[in-house]
Amino acid sequence: MKTFTVNGVTYPAKEFSYNVICDLEDMGVQLSDFGTKPMSMVRAYFSICAGKDLEFVGKEIEAHIIAGGNLEEIIQTISDAMESSGFFQALSSRTNSNPATSEETPSKTKK
Repeated sequence: MKTFTVNGVTYPAKEFSYNVICDLEDMGVQLSDFGTKPMSMVRAYFSICAGKDLEFVGKEIEAHIIAGGNLEEIIQTISDAMESSGFFQALSSRTNSNPATSEETPSKTKK
């Protein structure tokens, strides 16, 4: 199991499952935000992995950086979790394909 460490505490990484992606969205973070809002993505993902609220993990990240730490390990953990997630890869490939496909767009069918 992949882990990451913040302030000397090791946390288990979570796979990018359907539920994790929904949890991120509930926190206001979209997967596409990773490139434009990396701090928000790191905080939300850390919150899910730690089972703590955003306020707690935000303070942990801040203390970690003030103490000389960086976010490289958790960012790499997020990237690895995305790459190894079958669900995320399937979702990503569909999102990158033609958005007008029947799998992407709900349609009415006659029975």
